[in-house]
Amino acid sequence: EELRQASHCSLDEDGRPHAQVLWFWHLMKTLDEDLRSQVLQFVTGNERPPLTGFQALEHPFTVQVGQHLKPLDLPEAHVCFNQLVLPPYTSAEILRDKLLLAVREGREGFQLH
Repeated sequence: EELRQASHCSLDEDGRPHAQVLWFWHLMKTLDEDLRSQVLQFVTGNERPPLTGFQALEHPFTVQVGQHLKPLDLPEAHVCFNQLVLPPYTSAEILRDKLLLAVREGREGFQLH
């Protein structure tokens, strides 16, 4: 919850957080501590919060929807800016599957065959 309070997000045309952003925060609540740490590492490069709290991050943790991405793309992480860019997913289930795939692959490294 501290991470969410210290974060920024992209807004829709009505000035509310995009559905994908809300799905992301709901997903974070349902993940166990290990998976939450892996998501945090995927986005920030660190699996633990700063000792002085998330508000101490040089760049705030940001979740946004990337309109340049396609609905079945994997999310992007810009670690230097603590930024997670989500594609315009059509369901929370797709977001969960794609985010966890990206987190796992990013942790293990991508293989080219």
